[in-house]
Amino acid sequence: GGGGVERRAPRNRSPSRDGDPPNDYIVNMLIDREKARIDRDWAEADRIRDQLRVKGVEIYDRDRRWEAKDGREGVRPNH
Repeated sequence: GGGGVERRAPRNRSPSRDGDPPNDYIVNMLIDREKARIDRDWAEADRIRDQLRVKGVEIYDRDRRWEAKDGREGVRPNH
């Protein structure tokens, strides 16, 4: 093999691979949820969390991260 430069995404960025639901969808939902939390709109924040959960994405608020059932993970956006 050639001596190619190893390309790895920084750990705190979005996952290097995509899946279902798409990374962009997850991140956008998390941003919307964060906005709802800032506005203290807990019902909306819970609705978004439940919507992600149905799609196999679990949010760990304490660890400020999310994890998808296919093994992808990322950081929860912070305001």
